Amino acid sequence: MILKVQLRILSEMHYLILKQIYWKPPNRLLLKEKKDLICNGRTPIVIKTLHGRFEFKVQRFKDSLAPSQPEETYFDLTDQFKERYISDRLQEFSAYYSNRLSYAQVANLISRVTGDRQLSDQKVRQLVVDKTVEISQRLQNEVKEQLSNPELIFPKIKEEIEIYNPKSREILVFEDAIQVRGQKLNRVHKQIVKKDSHLNDVKKKSSPVFANIIMLQKKNKEFEYMMAPINDQGQEIISLPDVLKNRVLQEYGKESEPLPIVAITDGAKVIRQDLYAVFGTLLVIILDWYHLGKKLRDLMSMIALNKADKDRHLKFMFYHLWRGEIYTVLDYLRKKVQAKNEEKYLELIGYLEKHRDEIIDYQLRKKAGKMIGVALLKRLRSNHWTPSEEKGMSWRETGSLSLGILRVAELNKQWEQLWFPAEAANDSMSLQWVSNL
Repeated sequence: MILKVQLRILSEMHYLILKQIYWKPPNRLLLKEKKDLICNGRTPIVIKTLHGRFEFKVQRFKDSLAPSQPEETYFDLTDQFKERYISDRLQEFSAYYSNRLSYAQVANLISRVTGDRQLSDQKVRQLVVDKTVEISQRLQNEVKEQLSNPELIFPKIKEEIEIYNPKSREILVFEDAIQVRGQKLNRVHKQIVKKDSHLNDVKKKSSPVFANIIMLQKKNKEFEYMMAPINDQGQEIISLPDVLKNRVLQEYGKESEPLPIVAITDGAKVIRQDLYAVFGTLLVIILDWYHLGKKLRDLMSMIALNKADKDRHLKFMFYHLWRGEIYTVLDYLRKKVQAKNEEKYLELIGYLEKHRDEIIDYQLRKKAGKMIGVALLKRLRSNHWTPSEEKGMSWRETGSLSLGILRVAELNKQWEQLWFPAEAANDSMSLQWVSNL
């Protein structure tokens, strides 16, 4: 008796699982054109899901009204499993954890959760790249359509902003670059490389991979993250400035008054060029306090004669830079600092002179309750690119940028819409993320 009850429960569970996997709204079954379908056999397939593997015989149909046309399966007619026999939930699970673990660790996690080695690390990577390309193509179409509309006029930018006034309105823009170690194109296995071998000449330092990220403050004071869309080779298909321009138009395009844009950056030339391309050269730019401090510490470690001198010099310079007294610091460097590395000494002076107009009174702005650095992007760098920045790991451009674009979608709270648009549209409450399952 107990065995029969258990079998009935298992049968019901199996039915509910299949219903969850395959069920689609009735309108999905409506044919776009008139067809007289005749079943022409069944093809055995295996569908991979979070609940394990399921064997399934999918029906093949021929249209008697057009016998020369190729067969279509039930899944073709219902717009399911268009690319691979892997459930959306399993694909989403793989992508979610790829931004927290390495691809190999994700493959092992899937094996532990489902009880079977469903996906290899290379398959997990391919799922990530394919989803990124899908997102990128959608964004490319949106940006092209928006920017080609002659009726849309980019709003004017306010040239003078009271950056120390607590009541003065600001629209903040942050841009930063996340750097990871690039993977060599022609890697040589360590076991075949000998000390005296000519293969040692092949080993070259790999180029780093950069992922530029922009954050735009919206009307509701929240921030939206942006990255440039890419193709399956990791190449940009729309520039990051165009992506930013598109979002500014969508968010602030109807405003009649000039926009009080304040950009906080690390001062890199590429980043400044990106911002100038969107907002013009009269944009108000603040040199990020975090990057300024890091640059000063790094260079002074190579300039100062000893640790005591370094600490003394840094104490003086930080005190005055915090108050925006850039010329006091430059005068101190020229008269009071004895350098052991002349090249780095001149580099520091050149850096401060180059950014003297972007170094502000950070103390006064802090007292006004306004931002002085890219704290949000700093947190993103430290917490959200764990696999990309893991010690000893190297990355190809496509893989690293794909993870970045997926992470941006998650941070922008677009994850559910991205993977389960029908459920997200019909559900009044947010779906639980896979991390809470």
